[in-house]
Amino acid sequence: MTKWTTIAKHEYIYNVRRKEFLFMTIGLPLFFLVTMGISVFLAASSISHEEYRIGYVDKTGLFDPANFTKYADEELAKKDLLDNKITHFFVIPANYTATGKITIFAGKKDLLGRSVESQIRNFLIDNLLKGEKKEIVERIKAPMNSEYFTLDETGETSDGGLADFLVSIAFTGFFMITIFTSSNFLLQGVVEEKENRVMEILLSSVSYRELLVGKIFGLGAVGLTQVLVWLVIGLGLLFSNPLVFAMLLDRMHISAPLLLFASSYFMLGYLAFASIMAGLGAVATTSREGQQMAGIFSVFGAIPLALSRFIITNPGSPLTIVLSYFPLTSPITMIMRLSTAGVQYYEVVISTVILAVSAIVIIELSVKIFRASLLMYGKKITPKEVIRYLSES
Repeated sequence: MTKWTTIAKHEYIYNVRRKEFLFMTIGLPLFFLVTMGISVFLAASSISHEEYRIGYVDKTGLFDPANFTKYADEELAKKDLLDNKITHFFVIPANYTATGKITIFAGKKDLLGRSVESQIRNFLIDNLLKGEKKEIVERIKAPMNSEYFTLDETGETSDGGLADFLVSIAFTGFFMITIFTSSNFLLQGVVEEKENRVMEILLSSVSYRELLVGKIFGLGAVGLTQVLVWLVIGLGLLFSNPLVFAMLLDRMHISAPLLLFASSYFMLGYLAFASIMAGLGAVATTSREGQQMAGIFSVFGAIPLALSRFIITNPGSPLTIVLSYFPLTSPITMIMRLSTAGVQYYEVVISTVILAVSAIVIIELSVKIFRASLLMYGKKITPKEVIRYLSES
């Protein structure tokens, strides 16, 4: 086993046992699930299982009772409402046909007021369209059952809309959290080992390059482990409800090439960000200083997420193209574009090549900074010194 693989194995085992990793990987999804479960439970417990009993006062003389209780005046309706004989009542004024306005009264605050309004709406439509065919009445109640398609440059149709937007955002957020979490582990690890002077011991046995490469790949494995755990949790939830799973499969048009390209962008994007974090860790004198410097580069990575709607709706705009080729924004931008089929394959090739070359260059530059500044304890390195380190052969 080579030295860098030994370092990678150590970094992996150490970091998967860290409290931060366990919280982000297992604790955070469970926290959201528990929070959502509590919210659903509280909402359900606040809903009365008793059916709505609705009354009405008709000042137009146009409406038949059907399943509702008809009252001659508001006072009688209010009395029955306060005596819990009905749960709601509404008043249809004399000028209803001109204004469409009605007044609804409830005996207590109703979180599901929209459900009551839906029943009243259907009651009004049924009465206003008395004599019309049942199909016409039902079509007025639900006038649309639409499918959404987009046309590409060749005139071919593809499914799209809100579902694709949500899928791409979820996919992007998934990769972004993983990349930034892993690279931040690397930043913290380098700074901590530098502060604790562990680096002196490590560098007595391995080279700077072996140490950096081992840390990068060890933390990369940590990121992949996080991805796998989330996938297992997500698939477990989906398989627990086959109907929802089948519906999502029908709407999520994620092809094998998309998964392949997304995986390559994840790996290359991670290498680029992790190498930057390693260099920052070597330059920083404290963890806080390192986090502050890392925030600058994290902002670049988050730009595509902030502009996600623009990128998805304008995949061919100059700004989107620039973000697709710039190394720090291309991974997330291209994942979003690939999720909506709004990108040409030659753009993927160009973007991937630029990202791969950039990752190699960033690694080499980080090795130089790593070698020149790693053992400088307590000394704040100036930008001029960093430039000098980078210019050295």
